Amino acid sequence: MKYLKSEKYNTPALQEKMMGPNPVKLAEELLTEHKIPDGAVVCDLGSGQGITSMFLAKEYGFTVYAADLWSDPADNQKFFDEMGIKKK
Repeated sequence: MKYLKSEKYNTPALQEKMMGPNPVKLAEELLTEHKIPDGAVVCDLGSGQGITSMFLAKEYGFTVYAADLWSDPADNQKFFDEMGIKKK
Protein backbone atom coordinates (compact mmCIF):
# COMPACT_ATOMS: atom_id res chain seq x y z
CA MET A 1 0.00 0.00 0.00
CA LYS A 2 1.20 3.52 -0.76
CA TYR A 3 0.69 5.89 2.13
CA LEU A 4 0.07 9.11 0.21
CA LYS A 5 -1.53 11.05 3.09
CA SER A 6 0.72 9.90 5.92
CA GLU A 7 3.94 10.40 3.92
CA LYS A 8 3.48 14.18 4.46
CA TYR A 9 3.93 13.61 8.19
CA ASN A 10 7.12 11.56 7.99
CA THR A 11 9.26 14.13 9.78
CA PRO A 12 11.81 13.70 12.58
CA ALA A 13 9.72 15.90 14.91
CA LEU A 14 6.62 13.74 14.50
CA GLN A 15 8.55 10.47 14.58
CA GLU A 16 9.95 11.55 17.94
CA LYS A 17 6.38 11.77 19.33
CA MET A 18 5.45 8.24 18.22
CA MET A 19 5.01 5.65 20.94
CA GLY A 20 5.29 2.46 18.86
CA PRO A 21 4.47 1.58 15.24
CA ASN A 22 3.67 4.52 12.97
CA PRO A 23 0.09 5.41 14.01
CA VAL A 24 -0.41 7.74 11.03
CA LYS A 25 0.18 4.92 8.54
CA LEU A 26 -2.08 2.62 10.57
CA ALA A 27 -4.85 5.24 10.58
CA GLU A 28 -4.53 5.78 6.84
CA GLU A 29 -4.72 2.05 6.19
CA LEU A 30 -7.77 1.65 8.42
CA LEU A 31 -9.53 4.51 6.63
CA THR A 32 -8.94 3.19 3.10
CA GLU A 33 -12.26 3.51 1.27
CA HIS A 34 -14.02 4.73 4.43
CA LYS A 35 -17.48 6.25 4.20
CA ILE A 36 -17.24 8.64 7.15
CA PRO A 37 -18.37 12.12 6.05
CA ASP A 38 -16.18 15.22 6.35
CA GLY A 39 -16.89 17.02 9.60
CA ALA A 40 -17.91 13.82 11.41
CA VAL A 41 -17.16 13.78 15.11
CA VAL A 42 -14.72 11.05 16.09
CA CYS A 43 -13.10 10.07 19.38
CA ASP A 44 -9.41 9.24 19.34
CA LEU A 45 -9.21 7.14 22.50
CA GLY A 46 -5.67 6.41 23.58
CA SER A 47 -4.52 9.34 21.46
CA GLY A 48 -1.05 9.47 22.97
CA GLN A 49 0.65 12.72 22.05
CA GLY A 50 -2.02 13.62 19.50
CA ILE A 51 -0.41 12.54 16.23
CA THR A 52 -3.41 10.53 15.03
CA SER A 53 -5.84 13.22 16.19
CA MET A 54 -3.96 15.82 14.17
CA PHE A 55 -3.87 13.53 11.14
CA LEU A 56 -7.60 12.76 11.30
CA ALA A 57 -8.47 16.45 11.56
CA LYS A 58 -6.12 17.67 8.84
CA GLU A 59 -6.45 14.88 6.27
CA TYR A 60 -10.03 13.73 6.72
CA GLY A 61 -11.75 16.89 7.99
CA PHE A 62 -13.04 15.18 11.13
CA THR A 63 -13.83 16.96 14.38
CA VAL A 64 -11.65 14.99 16.78
CA TYR A 65 -11.84 14.57 20.53
CA ALA A 66 -8.52 13.23 21.81
CA ALA A 67 -8.30 11.39 25.12
CA ASP A 68 -5.34 9.70 26.74
CA LEU A 69 -4.55 8.86 30.37
CA TRP A 70 -0.79 9.31 30.04
CA SER A 71 -0.43 12.46 27.95
CA ASP A 72 -0.82 16.02 29.22
CA PRO A 73 -3.83 17.67 27.53
CA ALA A 74 -2.08 21.06 27.66
CA ASP A 75 0.91 19.64 25.77
CA ASN A 76 -1.40 18.11 23.18
CA GLN A 77 -3.29 21.40 22.78
CA LYS A 78 0.01 23.20 22.20
CA PHE A 79 0.88 20.62 19.53
CA PHE A 80 -2.53 21.05 17.85
CA ASP A 81 -2.06 24.83 17.87
CA GLU A 82 1.40 24.46 16.30
CA MET A 83 -0.09 22.22 13.60
CA GLY A 84 -2.75 24.82 12.77
CA ILE A 85 -5.74 22.91 14.11
CA LYS A 86 -8.49 25.23 15.30
CA LYS A 87 -10.20 24.49 18.59
CA LYS A 88 -14.00 24.35 18.21
